[in-house]
Amino acid sequence: MKVKKILSTNFISLSKHHKIKDVLSLFLKKHQDIACVVEKRRLIGIVTKYSLYRLLLTTNDIHHPVKEAIIYNPITLNQNDNIYRSREKLVNLKVAHAVVVDDRNHVVGIISRSNIFQGLVAETQHLSKKLNNLMNNLQTMIISVDLNLTITTLNHSAKKIIGSSNENSIGTHIGHFLPELTQHIVDVIQTDQLIDFENTVINNTTYISSFIPIKAWGQINGVMIVLENVSKYEKIASELETTKRIEKMLDSALEAAYDGIVITDPNGKIMKVNQGFLELLDYHHENELIGKPIETIAPEIPSEKSIKQRKQIEGEYIHINGYKSVVTQTPIYRNNENIGIIIKIIFRQLELWKDLFHHMDRLETEISYYRSKLKEVSEQEAHFNHIISSSPLIQSLKSNAHVAAKGFSNILMTGESGTGKELFAQGIHNASGRTGQFVKINCAAIPVDLLESELFGYEEGAFTGAKKDGKAGKFDLANEGTLFLDEIGDMPISLQVKLLRVLQDKKFERIGGTNTIYTDARIISATNRDLLSMVQAGTFRADLYYRINVIHLHLPPLRERKEDIPYLCDYFIQKFNQKMNKKIRGVTPEALLMLKDYHWPGNIRELENILERAFHFCNKQWILPENILLDLPKERKTIKAESNHHKNNLSNAKKIMDDTEKKLIIQALTTANGNRTEAAKLLHISRSALYYKMKKYHIKELNDFH
Repeated sequence: MKVKKILSTNFISLSKHHKIKDVLSLFLKKHQDIACVVEKRRLIGIVTKYSLYRLLLTTNDIHHPVKEAIIYNPITLNQNDNIYRSREKLVNLKVAHAVVVDDRNHVVGIISRSNIFQGLVAETQHLSKKLNNLMNNLQTMIISVDLNLTITTLNHSAKKIIGSSNENSIGTHIGHFLPELTQHIVDVIQTDQLIDFENTVINNTTYISSFIPIKAWGQINGVMIVLENVSKYEKIASELETTKRIEKMLDSALEAAYDGIVITDPNGKIMKVNQGFLELLDYHHENELIGKPIETIAPEIPSEKSIKQRKQIEGEYIHINGYKSVVTQTPIYRNNENIGIIIKIIFRQLELWKDLFHHMDRLETEISYYRSKLKEVSEQEAHFNHIISSSPLIQSLKSNAHVAAKGFSNILMTGESGTGKELFAQGIHNASGRTGQFVKINCAAIPVDLLESELFGYEEGAFTGAKKDGKAGKFDLANEGTLFLDEIGDMPISLQVKLLRVLQDKKFERIGGTNTIYTDARIISATNRDLLSMVQAGTFRADLYYRINVIHLHLPPLRERKEDIPYLCDYFIQKFNQKMNKKIRGVTPEALLMLKDYHWPGNIRELENILERAFHFCNKQWILPENILLDLPKERKTIKAESNHHKNNLSNAKKIMDDTEKKLIIQALTTANGNRTEAAKLLHISRSALYYKMKKYHIKELNDFH
């Protein structure tokens, strides 16, 4: 049990500016001996009756502040502390009370030794009830007797065997009900030794009995008898025998099967095979395969389909160990739980089905042809469907990107930050068919002295702190793949020379190395800067600019494709719903109008952030205008000029709302005669919310609201 379950929340809270007179009144009113001194809700000390009396004797002034009576660094407990450790702490420190705080050191209550004692009693009673419930719900019969063989306790199962209620059996000699047990009980009392697994016949029923000595302070003071009906074990033994017979029948059926059969567990590990399967894979003994994954023994069998999908797979035509085979996979279920898979392989005399297989081959060829055509048609959408848009600009850009992906030329993507350049780069790589990885590096996010080693790697001992075995660079990792150089405009001019050489010669050397490494990495560059102006200013090499700018794709900012905002809103809200397990349906038309009127300097990334913030503060099914917080001060001057009138209206409306709210609070406080709790009830808000609003509107004294 934790301290927060037993603490007293009726504590006195003071500031260090309270007067002695006020504190004494609170002590008398609340019958307390201790008060908590808090500052900004945090505990700074306590005042006790004795520290207050000493201060009063010193000052002889009841109007004196209690600051000098504060005891700093008092004994505290955390609300999540265990009551056993808390009791030990109070006893060791010889204190009767302690202040209880939460993890932020906010006072939540007071606890005393009596509180802890009551908690321990309640905990003991709770555990006793749980133990009694456990014993009474056991099918095992449990009886305890004292040294005089008088019954002291018995559970419900034991009452059934003796045929008596608790009132009639407790305090009765056990020989009156179960004389068969008395000799064993006497033996345990005399020898102080356990008697276990004895067969005892009671009312023509055999029980397995155990006699356990009960000790206290090293002395035996009773015996516990545990009786278990042997018929349960006989039933289990019978079921085991039946299982063995079924297993023998299964083995016989497997060996009689003409085809190859293998049975696996749900994870694909082999449990049983027949002779046909052993012959197919040139094995001699079943033990060579048991416990091994089917995918390592027969990788040609597509077992991952049945393992992951848990569905029956029929008639797949494959080659296994040089044999043409037809494979069927069937999941095994028991009580709706998958317990294994049966795989049947037909491989003998398949020449009789030659015409069928020729027909299947022809169909497979036709299917492959139509599949490739379908892939060509849908490939563009498949590789760029993660880019949400209905804008003709973006649709045209997707088409151009798909065409560019099929080539080998370097690509330069320009556009403002947050327009989705990395998404397009990933789509181009996916559509390119290149077998290597998509590797990305942000040239602006890595220090200049580390960027070269990140791009080209380094050899062992190239510089202080280099890894023992060296490190491969991004050009190594992107071989036969795509290297995405984000923010290339921030690359230092000294490194641009080395990059140009790699683009021209397709080879480079690692830092500290002498070996030339060849790479077939396709380069996609991206920037939000005007590279041509940088070339003219001499901060970006012209030859590098023309090398990376073979194909140019410019991504429009969100303000030029505002028709996409509703679709992007739906996409992001669904994404947030899945993460937060909420059910927000979308954005209201008024809120959507606000989003469309905004100029979006941060583009799609800013839209996602604003929607995410609105999502967290929305407690209804639709996101409202008040949930959306736009960065209006950062808008351009032209945008400001167009929206000044709208802003003024909003500002006037907010002032009217604030004035109205302040009047309502004053009216409620006046009606409640200054009682904050009653005023909060009248306003249908929490007391803490009322204090916050009173502070906000500077409502401090009683005469402020009269």
